Amino acid sequence: MPVIWNLKKWLAVNHDIYRPIDLQKLIEEKAGVKLSLQAISTLINNEPSSIRCKTIQALCNALNCKISDFFDIIPDSPQEQQKWLKEVGSEPVQLYGGKQNSQSKENSIFPNPHKYINDSDEKKSIS
Repeated sequence: MPVIWNLKKWLAVNHDIYRPIDLQKLIEEKAGVKLSLQAISTLINNEPSSIRCKTIQALCNALNCKISDFFDIIPDSPQEQQKWLKEVGSEPVQLYGGKQNSQSKENSIFPNPHKYINDSDEKKSIS
């Protein structure tokens, strides 16, 4: 899915902001939120893999804008969608957490709750 993250360009063109510290000060003044300089620098210089709604709200409040002013997601082309579907096959892909195979489940430090008999089930079988 094509993601268009134009925060750096949009800040320069529309707000004359080029440095992360300038955006940090503006967010503190206008939105009343303190974001780390590292977090702001990452937002300006890189396309984020994830971003919190509260961070988006702070940016939009401070800059008096909508997220769509500097961020957009465009659906994949039909060819890209077909390619993706062929790669994943009939089994849906889990986006977060990765795949767990049966061996890793067996070696988990957490017990399988389905292995234990419910007390009420046990009493029924004894009676």
